[in-house]
Amino acid sequence: AAMDSPIKDIATDIAILGGGLAGGLIALALYARRPELSVKLIERDHRFGGHHIWSFFASDVAAQNAWLVEPLITARWDGYSVRFPGRERELTTAYRSMTGESLDAVLRAQLPADALMTGVEVRDTTPTSVTLVDGRRIVAGGVIDARGASALPHMRGGWQKFAGQILKLAAPHGLKLPIVMDARVEQLDGYRFVYCLPFSETEVFVEDTYYADGPELDLPALRRNIADYAQAQGWQVDAVAYEETGVLPVIAAGDFEAFWQAGDPAMAKAGPRAALGHPLTSYSVPVAVSFAMHLCALDNLSGEGLGRSAYSWAQDHWR
Repeated sequence: AAMDSPIKDIATDIAILGGGLAGGLIALALYARRPELSVKLIERDHRFGGHHIWSFFASDVAAQNAWLVEPLITARWDGYSVRFPGRERELTTAYRSMTGESLDAVLRAQLPADALMTGVEVRDTTPTSVTLVDGRRIVAGGVIDARGASALPHMRGGWQKFAGQILKLAAPHGLKLPIVMDARVEQLDGYRFVYCLPFSETEVFVEDTYYADGPELDLPALRRNIADYAQAQGWQVDAVAYEETGVLPVIAAGDFEAFWQAGDPAMAKAGPRAALGHPLTSYSVPVAVSFAMHLCALDNLSGEGLGRSAYSWAQDHWR
């Protein structure tokens, strides 16, 4: 019998591990600004972006970088509100939302099909190679690990954890603007607030959010809390159209140098994998945009040079 042909290596200039917000933005930015480079975006799930809604204040993304997120935006408002016991305020800063679904759609529309790899698991990595579980090997000029925070040694803080649902209502909810923080709710398991995004007159995303010491998430309890909140607003829920959950590290302090050295210090890392995020809230969109644009401007996007540049940028972010 003829022997099976050996699996050939796949060559690319840049391999990006993880097709979430950080990895997806890097891929889009490189393809637009560095078209001479070949890119592979590698995601273990069968679509990019996962089940996420990312929101940001428009003023937090520099005007010259707005083109990167503009195609991803699915909802826009000219302001937002905050609510605390005995206090309520509306502010006029523009607010925007993007979704995992929109990230997936834009990646598939803008990048060539052979740049996108989904449903594949990574077994091993080096700064210039990726070995997949199925035996294939990707040989790259440089590798960027954006697979999320697997561990954050030498860092200290707590957790932001949440469950959010898009509720389809029997009648209009009456919200004109997002409620970025409604803290007029019972305080449980740390600091708690509810977050609301009015996507249409009868659709509202309601998220029950906690800043807490521990990562445990009681999903049935959070679902009940969302239903109770909707009932308290006088909303009749016809259906839950969508649900997402999250448990995100909030890094308030730590030894960044020791953290970076604890992994492969020569590997370029991005997003939560590089401990990049707001040190109080874990707010990530502006940091992800800035880092993607930084990479586009580098002369050296290969191997350890890429790793040194990622380390230097992340270190400056932490100072």
